[in-house]
Amino acid sequence: MGRSSMVSVLCALVLAGCAGRAPEAARSKDSLLRVVAAASAEPRSGASAPAPGTSAEEAAPAHDDEVDDDGGEIDDGLDLAAEPGTGARAHSPLAAMTEAQIEELLSKDPAALGPMSVGATNAGALFNGIRMPESDRWELVDPGHAWGTRETIDALDRTIGEVHRQFPGSPKLYIGHISDRDGGHLSPHKSHQAGRDVDISYFLDARHRWYQRATAANLDRERTWAFVRALVTESDVELILIDTSVQRLLKEHALKIGEDKGWLDDVFQYGSRKPRPLIRHARGHANHIHIRFYSPIAQESAVRAYPLLVKRGVIKPTAYYVRHTAKKGQTLGSLARKYGTTVEAIKRANGLRSTAIQARRVYNIPRPSSGPAAPPKHVVVPPRRLPPPRAAEAAPPVRHEEVGPALGG
Repeated sequence: MGRSSMVSVLCALVLAGCAGRAPEAARSKDSLLRVVAAASAEPRSGASAPAPGTSAEEAAPAHDDEVDDDGGEIDDGLDLAAEPGTGARAHSPLAAMTEAQIEELLSKDPAALGPMSVGATNAGALFNGIRMPESDRWELVDPGHAWGTRETIDALDRTIGEVHRQFPGSPKLYIGHISDRDGGHLSPHKSHQAGRDVDISYFLDARHRWYQRATAANLDRERTWAFVRALVTESDVELILIDTSVQRLLKEHALKIGEDKGWLDDVFQYGSRKPRPLIRHARGHANHIHIRFYSPIAQESAVRAYPLLVKRGVIKPTAYYVRHTAKKGQTLGSLARKYGTTVEAIKRANGLRSTAIQARRVYNIPRPSSGPAAPPKHVVVPPRRLPPPRAAEAAPPVRHEEVGPALGG
């Protein structure tokens, strides 16, 4: 099929798919057209076509944000929560306000309540979101879907700024989807619903394009590692999704420049058996990084204001999940009957392509919220995973005159 024929087919599919569909599908039309445009365009000056041997699936935007190797959805942070007794309980300025005061602000000046990240990132909402600003350090691929909490926006600004501090004149990163202005479902993602998820590019060579696959030949290891390191050490990051092939390149570089191996094993899933790595593999993340931040103030504000937000119709009641370990002989149908939900709802919540489930595997079972009686859960932000001080930094060298006389002599 020729280039013009392929573009015609893609355009027809995009327009047909958006016609008559739900509003969120229509909102993604511009994003899909970007893909069509990228597929149809001749390589720009300095740009390169997909590498020889790259399949169409590898070259295309995968948007497989939350799918692991078994086809199941990556857990929404529950498996990565702080251990009991660790971490700090988040605090919101709304905690000192009465319900009457919050309700009055909702009526007269809702912006004064600040951003709120409501519920789970795959079943939530965003209130008073902030759009990622324009900058000479990044490019917004889809500005209409680049809304987040204040903490998310500030963390991105701070960590990208750290790369430019270390490497002045660094090229722009591409920032893809964060959330819709009011959160909620953002096609084609499973997450990106509460202003805390971000898709962002790697630092690549001079021929960098959005959704270009990172390889040993084009990955700028120094800048990408500086960015990832800043995410881990200077922000409240909940998880980072990076393809194993890229994790290997970054971890090898980090070891080469003297980073502590034990700390790297705690951070990377690649080459480690630690149970709770921050950086995890998920298909479709060789061409971008998926970051999920904690937003403690925005999350706690949502917990405090949730009943009033629902009462005033500002947001719809959010879903919540029960964790169920499947037993031998159970089916999706039996689980749906047990928990009062549907087979399709369970499939969506776990990214399942079929009705088959496995014994001893843990599944998210969506439960419809009963309104204000089922508010979001309080958030505990675990301590940041900081590297141990290097030997030269741990203790200053001892001067000769500071050494006392030898014992026994």
